[in-house]
Amino acid sequence: MNKLHLSAAACAFMLATSVSGLTVTQTTDGTTLGTALGGGGGLTIDSASVTNGAAVQFGTFTGFTSPPVISADGIVLSSGKAVETTADSYSFLNFPSTNTGQPGTPEFDAYGPGHITNFNNSNDVAALMVSFTLSSASQVGFDFIFGSVEYPTFVGTFTDSFLAFLDGTAVADQIVFDASNQAVQVGTTFSNAVTTADTNSAFQDPHGLVQLQTFTNTLSAGSHTIVFEVGDVNDHILDSAAFISNLHAGPGIVGTNPPGTTDSSVPEPGTLGLLGAGLACLIAGRRRNRAS
Repeated sequence: MNKLHLSAAACAFMLATSVSGLTVTQTTDGTTLGTALGGGGGLTIDSASVTNGAAVQFGTFTGFTSPPVISADGIVLSSGKAVETTADSYSFLNFPSTNTGQPGTPEFDAYGPGHITNFNNSNDVAALMVSFTLSSASQVGFDFIFGSVEYPTFVGTFTDSFLAFLDGTAVADQIVFDASNQAVQVGTTFSNAVTTADTNSAFQDPHGLVQLQTFTNTLSAGSHTIVFEVGDVNDHILDSAAFISNLHAGPGIVGTNPPGTTDSSVPEPGTLGLLGAGLACLIAGRRRNRAS
């Protein structure tokens, strides 16, 4: 196909104008990340450590408070730069798209085939291992928002994903699923629960995010681990990120069937206004990145 041409004036017209209170602070400090993630009420976070990815891919966040999508404070993992996930850094000419040069992980690559649409390989994976202790047998849950600028154009071939592995990194240890019992990914998950109305982050109209929560089966008292992972799929560009909060002990939502049952508490999707011209900027950006 011929290269798309779109005037700078046309793209500039669509610059994001919303300014939110979302603040992301880059850090890989385990104590800081563990404290931001949650704990309490029978769950003690013992440590948090990066197992894959560059330092720029990790951080804490506060101020995800602009409706209709809100979240308690927590941690952010990005397949690009964590600090570029805020709405203030976003425009159609400058959206999160960083090749960090980091590899995927063996567990991401093992899980992908058959679970992530058109999966070939993972790249730029940000992986964080969290060790925690339960004072008594309990379910464990956490809230998360997964956003991507791969949506809405590249939902079938560059299906960035958010995974979490409990007490091991085998395929069977992956515990995060959407309401259709599919791995959380751009495409199938977004088709069921996407919102483009977020004003806090860079994953706003025409891009999108999903806001979900998940719970484990009842775990025994004692020590456990969760490895959270966010990665680019099949390329290194057009970033995705997970905002994770409220890791806690306690029962899941009434009617769930853990593991892998995720409750969707997403506001109604916003409009896709200015989509056509915006996608032209997005596609041109991907082509420029591929050509470089």
